[in-house]
Amino acid sequence: MTRRMIRATTVLLAALWLGPSARAASPVPAEQAAFGPTLEVAETPTAETMYGRMFHLGVRTYPGGGLLTRGVASFNNSLMLGVSFKADNVIGYGSPTFDSRPVDAIVKLKVLGLPGAQIQGALGYDGIAYGGAAVPAIGARRGRGLYGVLTKDLGMSSLVFQLHGGVGVNQYKAFSVKDDVNVFGAVTGSLTPELIVGLEYDDVLHKERQANASVGYNWDMGLRVEIDFMKLFHGVHGHYRVLKILYTF
Repeated sequence: MTRRMIRATTVLLAALWLGPSARAASPVPAEQAAFGPTLEVAETPTAETMYGRMFHLGVRTYPGGGLLTRGVASFNNSLMLGVSFKADNVIGYGSPTFDSRPVDAIVKLKVLGLPGAQIQGALGYDGIAYGGAAVPAIGARRGRGLYGVLTKDLGMSSLVFQLHGGVGVNQYKAFSVKDDVNVFGAVTGSLTPELIVGLEYDDVLHKERQANASVGYNWDMGLRVEIDFMKLFHGVHGHYRVLKILYTF
């Protein structure tokens, strides 16, 4: 683990003692208890965390046969720790390839819980993003890095919507706001307990900014299959799709 990851983990663990109110968040919604929380939209994170002693496994398949896998465990209602692993050309011809840092840490800590206002806040670290020279169809994608995110619940009749917004920093030397700050926003909705949709605008300040959409279906207890539609407004050849298989238990 790099010194940067150690610093990120230390800061977030220290924040656990500064945010005791986060552990007193609202009771578990029935649909979340059945199918698990929405931890991210297509690529942008939400402020939701898993409840204590839960595990989350995820696999994403990308153009060019690449895979991005994640494994995360929750230690209480607020803290999640895990790892992510990335490989290119896993599906297809030839040998799989790996970049210089194929494994990185995942940390998310809920530091704010306001049941009355239906607002949650979280700090996190997520260093890996899929893309780069090996997959020109996707282009250069940047890791989330250290980030903070807020989630606001909006109850509208029988529908459940959430607004998400946050900012991340993935470069700590020779820092530049335009190049190194990742601003993102998203909205997600539960049309039924099984059907989840989302729309996000990621990396707003960067030249690689993009709008993405997600459609997920909870097939069974804890199992979600999702298709993400990436780079929606980059034309037929710039757009691509990602398949996710997510399991929370």
